[in-house]
Amino acid sequence: MAQFWVFNRRKGSQYIFIAAIAFCAACLILLEKPFIAVFTEEEGPSAFSSAETDEREVALTFNVSWGEEHVEPILDTLHETETTAAFFVSGVWAERHTELLEQMMEEGHDIGNYGFQFKPYPDQENEDMRRDMREGHNTIEEATGESPVFFRPPSGIFDTEVLEAADQMGYSVIHWGADGKDWQNPGVDRIVANLMESVGPGDVIMLDASDSAKQTAEALPNIIEALQNENYNMTSVEALMSGAETDYEEL
Repeated sequence: MAQFWVFNRRKGSQYIFIAAIAFCAACLILLEKPFIAVFTEEEGPSAFSSAETDEREVALTFNVSWGEEHVEPILDTLHETETTAAFFVSGVWAERHTELLEQMMEEGHDIGNYGFQFKPYPDQENEDMRRDMREGHNTIEEATGESPVFFRPPSGIFDTEVLEAADQMGYSVIHWGADGKDWQNPGVDRIVANLMESVGPGDVIMLDASDSAKQTAEALPNIIEALQNENYNMTSVEALMSGAETDYEEL
């Protein structure tokens, strides 16, 4: 099962957390890799990554920030296998690919907000972060005629300010519990192995559909087959959340 850190801020350690955020953001920019940093309070807004369940159910999600080369074959595979997923799209991408958005909706997929521009939020001022979130929301709403209800921060990096802003907009923040690491382009077999080694019941699965992930479309049929062979049922994020139990951890 994939793990992620959940931090609670304590008096006297605020500056340490700020420094840690800055360091992680810098590493992300340099390495161009998703990095997981989740900050949450037990009674405040939080992010959903996995449901506490014994049912062998998972939800497929894809991030799309630029390009269309791999989105179409991914949609074809999902259609052929009668599988639904959630696509988290940037506002910039949504503006340029309205036909693909319409196809996603027609085929029963969810569309979530991935921000307007692909820039990590902790690097931005609070006002700029909120503006980007709103612009992403408005662009998707204008393109689809529906308001997105799910949000995933760019690169998956967020802190309490991001969670609070998303909560105020009525969003459910969706992270992930299993990652195929397809963004590394390690080869089709390795992508499938990465995912199957980390996935567990109730997990949100994160894959990438941007042009930079060159092997995801080819790996997807094998991923779906491997999950089915392990008796996993692919369901929606909403269905997972409806039966989720909240669990908080401290570092």
